[in-house]
Amino acid sequence: MAAAGERPPLCPVVVGPTAVGKTGLVTALAARSPIEVISLDSRQVYRGLRIGTAQPTAAEQAACPHHLVDFLPPEETYSAQRFREDFTRAWSQIVARGRVPVLAGGAGFYLRAVTEGLLALPADAEQRLPAVRQEVAALPPAELDAELARVDRATHDRLHPNDRYRRQRALEIFRLTGRSQSAITAGQAPDPAGGLEFAVVRLERPATELDPRIAARTAQMLASGWLEETTALCREHDPACPGLRSLGYAEVVQHLAGRLPGAELAPAIVRTTRQYAKRQRTWFRGLDAITAGSPDDPGVLAAAAALVADAQRRLAGA
Repeated sequence: MAAAGERPPLCPVVVGPTAVGKTGLVTALAARSPIEVISLDSRQVYRGLRIGTAQPTAAEQAACPHHLVDFLPPEETYSAQRFREDFTRAWSQIVARGRVPVLAGGAGFYLRAVTEGLLALPADAEQRLPAVRQEVAALPPAELDAELARVDRATHDRLHPNDRYRRQRALEIFRLTGRSQSAITAGQAPDPAGGLEFAVVRLERPATELDPRIAARTAQMLASGWLEETTALCREHDPACPGLRSLGYAEVVQHLAGRLPGAELAPAIVRTTRQYAKRQRTWFRGLDAITAGSPDDPGVLAAAAALVADAQRRLAGA
């Protein structure tokens, strides 16, 4: 925590939709400054889901260490509360090494957890939660979708249709409180993790650029062994587990089970990924950002580098 009159430690944040080019910008920053990345990604956390979640390669890790990737068993769910705790621990460890943490990724819900805090629930919520959770878990997908759309349209539209866990959580919150998750969040005073200041660089591209990048990346992932990776994962884990319901993996699992023809696999993944990227763009446009633009823009890189330099000065007490 900063003392009275001092500026709090600064954490630079790089956000943007999937396939926009976040890794390239981070790599360029790492060539200039001693940074380490804390991944802001709800799918890269899963162990073994390397190809389909675009986890950093060995070469990318060597150039710039990334944290909170490839550590969670696919059977487990990951929460915003746990992310906030893991982020705080990783930030402290990076700073202790004399390096600058940079938060980078595309999970807006997790970003909100560290910049604004967690939802304040009623005192009796913990006692009531098991019964409410059981009721919500029993809802068929169509009923869950319809009820969430009715009580919390903003959260319904923000979450991916395959993200059953977070959709259930949003409906649980409404049933526990009588208020939507989005309304509760909007009414809370910010509670940034560790008392940090967060400054955002928002990466964006027009759909005419982003859509071909999504298609090309999907093709490259499939050519790099995505089906073989998922086949091996399905031998060790339930194909219906949370990790294998991730974006893209759900379609690959359907294909491996014979429910999605090979000719339809890549188009299905591209379609759902584009839909997800559209929701990300909408969500991130609502953020205050110190700069926004293409990762290919030298001005965006310069602004991000200036943020890192400011963070480094604050950590050094300059």
